[in-house]
Amino acid sequence: MKEKPNPFVSISDLMAGVTAVVMLLLVVMVVKMSVMKQAAEEEKRQGVQETIAMIDSKLQAANIKSVGVQDSIITLNDQAFERGSACLNPRVDSVLKQQIAPILSEAMKEHDNIWVQFEGHTDAVDVHGVSANVAKKCAVFDDNYSLSAGRAREARKAVLSTVQGDANISRRISVVGYGPDQLKNQADPEAAENRRVEIRLVTR
Repeated sequence: MKEKPNPFVSISDLMAGVTAVVMLLLVVMVVKMSVMKQAAEEEKRQGVQETIAMIDSKLQAANIKSVGVQDSIITLNDQAFERGSACLNPRVDSVLKQQIAPILSEAMKEHDNIWVQFEGHTDAVDVHGVSANVAKKCAVFDDNYSLSAGRAREARKAVLSTVQGDANISRRISVVGYGPDQLKNQADPEAAENRRVEIRLVTR
């Protein structure tokens, strides 16, 4: 006598097939989402890369030695500032206002995801006394943290001078003073390259 087919085996096979299809669809969906996310990130970064390339080209044409570009960071080295002061030297102040600021402004208008951080850094030599002559030193400072913040603030002020009244841009430009906490040359804590302001373009 021929055995009747077991209906439970057929249902089990069907469920296994459905599960395999669902798993395959999930894998395809995850891969697709990952690719889309990566493409979105690359698109976000494109605005930063284009902006940095334009600024780098301008600086090279102007032959400004005290301002350099690497990756997505514009660096104002120690020579960009007056000695023992938060004041920008006149040439760098002019470069920030006339060349860098217009490029940053246009980029930030075009790309809402671009934010700019002005990060001040010093060497490890302690500041002696309180410098309270704002007219001469451009900032009040009594340690490396307030000096680094003062220098970053002066650089930000120069850039913002060309976009006054544009709250959407100004709120996306921040300042922080790290003092000696992030030395570029840790082997020589007193080295000049530790004294700098980094203008960092980030995406959010």
